[in-house]
Amino acid sequence: MYFNDRITLGKALARGLQDMHGKDAVVISLKESSLLTCLSIAMELRAWVYPLVYEPIMSQDSLPILLGAVDEGGVFCPNPEVPTAEKAEPNIQSQLDSATQAVKQRIDSYGMTLDKQSMNGRDVIIAGDVITSQLPIAVALQLLSGVKPKSLSIVIGNATPEVTEQVRVSGDLTTVLDVLTGVVSDDSHYFEHPDTYTPEQKHMLTEHIAAYWQ
Repeated sequence: MYFNDRITLGKALARGLQDMHGKDAVVISLKESSLLTCLSIAMELRAWVYPLVYEPIMSQDSLPILLGAVDEGGVFCPNPEVPTAEKAEPNIQSQLDSATQAVKQRIDSYGMTLDKQSMNGRDVIIAGDVITSQLPIAVALQLLSGVKPKSLSIVIGNATPEVTEQVRVSGDLTTVLDVLTGVVSDDSHYFEHPDTYTPEQKHMLTEHIAAYWQ
């Protein structure tokens, strides 16, 4: 399924979440390229946006494997698609420091304070588009450990069958508009028009989202 652009997709996903309109919901953006989709959802619902920031950890093999990621708290999250990821954790210590520093730099680029405790007692919406790995959702669920949201919804434009099943069993309300069964190309392939905002502009919108509520 192809969408006109990410703003249109966000509006489509928001239609199934209207019970949360004006209730201080928080939209977790699964990845940087999905940020405009999440901003569109937030504008429709008068919600906040929380960018999920993490740094991938690859194996050092000749054919690198995505072992997992370091989250914003500097904690390693194993990739659910790699059964040996947890066993591999002791072998990646040399990467942890640099990954943690990279995460800090990315958080600083938003110019805002990210505190997961702000999601306590609120409706939380994990959202994204063209999600082809289970890792981002695993990182988002790890982020929510120790947090007690009022509800947890997961809404995605396009996802692989494996991610779709992961979504189905992980949230109170779940939506995947399109299951990707063929070869997945780059994110932009699924949108007729590219994003009209630069990464810096999207970061600014995220920081000041309340000014753009509908």
